[in-house]
Amino acid sequence: MTVHILFKRGEYRSRTSIRWRAIHAGSIPCAPGWWRSPWLRSPRQAPRARTTHFQTSSASTDATADGALIAAVFDISTVTRSTDTACTWPNSSGSGIAGQKVSDFFPDPNDASLVLATVVASKDGLPNGNYIVPSHDGGKTFEGPHLYDTPTSTDLLTGIEIARSKPGVYYATLMSTSGGQARFLASLDSGATWTATALDIGSAEPRIMAVDPDDEKKVYLRVISSALADGILSTADGGQTFTKILSIDGQLSSFLRADDGALYAGTRAGKLYVRNAGATNPMDFTVRSAPHLRCLGQRRGTSRIYGCADMLVDGYSLVSSDDKAVTFQPVMSLKDLLGPLTCAPVQTNCQAHWQRIQCVLRIGIGADAGQTCGAAQPPSNPGGSHCASVGGSASALLVLLAYAWRRRRWS
Repeated sequence: MTVHILFKRGEYRSRTSIRWRAIHAGSIPCAPGWWRSPWLRSPRQAPRARTTHFQTSSASTDATADGALIAAVFDISTVTRSTDTACTWPNSSGSGIAGQKVSDFFPDPNDASLVLATVVASKDGLPNGNYIVPSHDGGKTFEGPHLYDTPTSTDLLTGIEIARSKPGVYYATLMSTSGGQARFLASLDSGATWTATALDIGSAEPRIMAVDPDDEKKVYLRVISSALADGILSTADGGQTFTKILSIDGQLSSFLRADDGALYAGTRAGKLYVRNAGATNPMDFTVRSAPHLRCLGQRRGTSRIYGCADMLVDGYSLVSSDDKAVTFQPVMSLKDLLGPLTCAPVQTNCQAHWQRIQCVLRIGIGADAGQTCGAAQPPSNPGGSHCASVGGSASALLVLLAYAWRRRRWS
């Protein structure tokens, strides 16, 4: 079984038998002119899996219910999609996103034609509010009336999600940059009307971590207070009330609502916070040692948990657990890569990038401590796919792995 990895500007194959993708902190894989933008959020999940991870840059990726890949690069106001396993990436279009920056999007987990996007609008170079706009053709075009417009130009939409268990239920989060309260937005009628609930979190930033796949009223929010404080809020009534169920020193890097209802929240410091399935106390988390997690995932209907590890610290890039994350076993390392995908656009445009990766990871070459790896140059022909430099060290290579199975995060 071929393994696909989406690196910073490149797709690659691995020797392992489990299919997966990796997204690196860079631009959309092999897409024209995108070699300068870092990732905002790695794929919420590649097809047929649930996984999540938190990043801090300017791009996001996801997959529709029928497997089309969508990516948005905030810095260059571009949305693009691929239906040929990441070989080519034609740009999306439409008046809803033309010349504007897409900060987040979410494909409907049940309807492959519906994608919602949050847009940071500008006019004459100045902020002009945020809005939510739909696509009804799987992300090819974003047209039609806005489903929601922020009350002021200083409000920022920080996330958008669609419930799996009940069609037409949408959630979004909003924060103010001018001292106003953060809010949780809920629509029960496919975005026709919205109810806003103030969040008592001060100046912290709210982000949606998950909508429970079995209960559309149950939602988990990440609340980022600072680089040294993080936490999780939950609601069981569709956002009317919230309870803080976890507070930590440091920052969360991954989250999973498992198939049995257990919650897992990981950090890059090697800590994993676990709330067992059936827990009667919502704050009953235990902490255990774990790999330095960058993502967590689980295929819907199965018990095995996967995690993105730190190759330099943990020794592997991908790990798995069959005992509810008590122990993790290595699955693969980025050093197992075989090379670019075999499709023509990637083979043509990513060869120099692959040589750079081989050098950085010492794939097929001796461990010459004195050897330096020069930066790969963008191709002269910017077709529908291309590659560029990956940065100066192996630690810069891996941001996350996501399994090429069903959909994103825990849905």
